Amino acid sequence: MLVGWRSFNDALRTFDLLNRQFDSIHDDWLAPGSGREPGRRRAASPAVHVTETKEAFVYQADVPGLGEGDVTLQLEDGSLLLRGERKGDAREGYEVHLQERAPIAFAHKFPLPGRIDAAAVTATLKDGILTVTLPKAKDALPRQIAVKTA
Repeated sequence: MLVGWRSFNDALRTFDLLNRQFDSIHDDWLAPGSGREPGRRRAASPAVHVTETKEAFVYQADVPGLGEGDVTLQLEDGSLLLRGERKGDAREGYEVHLQERAPIAFAHKFPLPGRIDAAAVTATLKDGILTVTLPKAKDALPRQIAVKTA
């Protein structure tokens, strides 16, 4: 029996999940002394939760340890681009004895599920969770249509 393709986004999510699993396997093989350059930035992508309300799309990303200067957001070509970087440098006057949190840099592009009002987009960062609220465009909101008798 043939099963139809549900949605292109389902396929993208599957490929993203596979990519993350391959990355984690690859990172497990690179143990200390494996020849990996010290201080090399690993590519990573934060876990993201996307929800929809009547008025907006809400993206929540786990970005622990990052501040507002470490994360950038951009809207382009019907997508939301999330970039971030955590540097591994020690604070001035400190000597590093152990460093288990590696420096990371990431960029992830999310297709927008609908038309939005780009001028009203907001983003907040609290307790390691970045919340991006993308209000829907006014003409994309559902509206009630009155039925009149002829």
